[in-house]
Amino acid sequence: MKILVCIKQGSEDGEISRFDEFALEEALVLKDRFKARVDVITAGPESAVAVIRRAFGMGADQGIHIVTRDSGFVSAFVTASYLAAAAEKGNYDLIFTGIMSQDMMQGQTGPMLAELLGLPCATGVVKNYLTPALGLVPIEREMENGCRDCLDIRLPAVLTIQAGSLLPRYPSLSNMLAAGKKSITTLAQGDLFPVPVKPKEVLITIECPEKTRAGLGLEGTLLDQARQLKAFLQEKDLV
Repeated sequence: MKILVCIKQGSEDGEISRFDEFALEEALVLKDRFKARVDVITAGPESAVAVIRRAFGMGADQGIHIVTRDSGFVSAFVTASYLAAAAEKGNYDLIFTGIMSQDMMQGQTGPMLAELLGLPCATGVVKNYLTPALGLVPIEREMENGCRDCLDIRLPAVLTIQAGSLLPRYPSLSNMLAAGKKSITTLAQGDLFPVPVKPKEVLITIECPEKTRAGLGLEGTLLDQARQLKAFLQEKDLV
């Protein structure tokens, strides 16, 4: 079995986006259970190779680095296109992504990747009960109000992973020492698309939200604070 995990560089060099760490941990648990091979892929500048090295330290086997020239905002469609072009050559049984990126928090790349590859997709997955012999991955996905949606997904498939009961492991010393010997396939944008992929959306501007109301501080003893809070709630007709 072959599993591919899409990871993204976080806010610091060498840091994997938090949501992608949960996706990687989910894959590594399956690796231990089924002796699967876990590859990781990232699309980003040259410095993004550090997240692949960290993934090696956690237990990933091989890495793919799509070196991009883009800086700042990058369309989710563009990223998904790069990932799909590289992933379709790998014959992967499962592809994991985090439920969303740590910076943009759009939750679009995973479903777009599935659409481009023509694969079934489930989002917000909190548990999976992979049964390779049947070619299925039964999953539970998080819904509103604490409900869960239970589905049987036919392999191969793309799953976006929500933070569940598994905590991402720390890189081990032995894995970090062995990381330098593991293979990283480096691809340029031109290797995948001779003509640059056109984004589906364009960033116009970024603005900080304006402060529209002031907070209310409660002072004095606990009894004084309780009285102030009660008076405030009564004034707003909340009690």
